[in-house]
Amino acid sequence: MKSSKFRWIYAAGAAVACAGVLVTTSLVANAGDRPLAQPDAQPAAQPGVPAAGQPAELPVQKSAAPEDQQTVGDIVKTGSGDWVLYAQTIKEKRLPKIHFGVMLGRRSADGALEDAVMANEVEGSDRAPGFHAVQGSMNVNGRQTLTFGYYVGPAEKITGKAHDKKITAGLATWSEDPSVHFFWFAPAAGRVGSLTALDPDGKRLPAGDNKIGVG
Repeated sequence: MKSSKFRWIYAAGAAVACAGVLVTTSLVANAGDRPLAQPDAQPAAQPGVPAAGQPAELPVQKSAAPEDQQTVGDIVKTGSGDWVLYAQTIKEKRLPKIHFGVMLGRRSADGALEDAVMANEVEGSDRAPGFHAVQGSMNVNGRQTLTFGYYVGPAEKITGKAHDKKITAGLATWSEDPSVHFFWFAPAAGRVGSLTALDPDGKRLPAGDNKIGVG
């Protein structure tokens, strides 16, 4: 499956998109803090990961932001600092089967959310079996982000490889659709590859778009 997705970065209070990735300017959510709209999901256990270097900060270019993008479902605590994951709606006539993307953000002490990076598919269906919108760790506003994405299907466990070692992702089921599972690796994992999803019996599930992009 072709790897193609939007990855939006929210730097210095402005919505921007990584250079070379911008496909359309209509899918960026408004940046900045906003009231917490949904209750927190139960936090998933944070996996242990090996230490690693940090990828370099990426160049960005400005992009527009729609007014109708909304957070949908529970806010998922990752257990990695104040990083959280949540879904946001996408309404784009050219993408009739793409209805949401996954936003990586931070939750402040007063409960507000600050968007950081959003990723979503731009081809086919956002509910096709397999991995979707996998975003690698990058430097945003001086902080290293998580590697994250989502999987559609009966995934009980998601693993990857970093420095030739197998690591296990944090995993949480989206409150709006039990077939959708958000997953993440802590920044210390560094560059992650070889993503694999396993069902409750330990059998490998369809890979879908399991390539990891950065920017």
